[in-house]
Amino acid sequence: MDNTVSGRQIKAARAILGWTREVLAARAGVTAATVKIVETDDTGLSALAPTRNQLVDVLEGERIVFLASPAPGVQLVPAEDGLRPDELNASNDD
Repeated sequence: MDNTVSGRQIKAARAILGWTREVLAARAGVTAATVKIVETDDTGLSALAPTRNQLVDVLEGERIVFLASPAPGVQLVPAEDGLRPDELNASNDD
């Protein structure tokens, strides 16, 4: 995860998925209040970096891509038929 992901991008990603703060918090193992703090942090506070990384990891696991240039944004990648790379293992190797 790149530390350039902003709180606004995390909030936008959550909105794209239709998730409440509570849903994201539960999936990331943090509180909804913590999600709110990260989403409203405009400074990129380094103390929040580990939590920001957790939230981003959860969102990326749901096919969210964080865009850095030319302008920051988020995108939902459509699901494809078949397995994602992180789902590949010996049991489904045909």
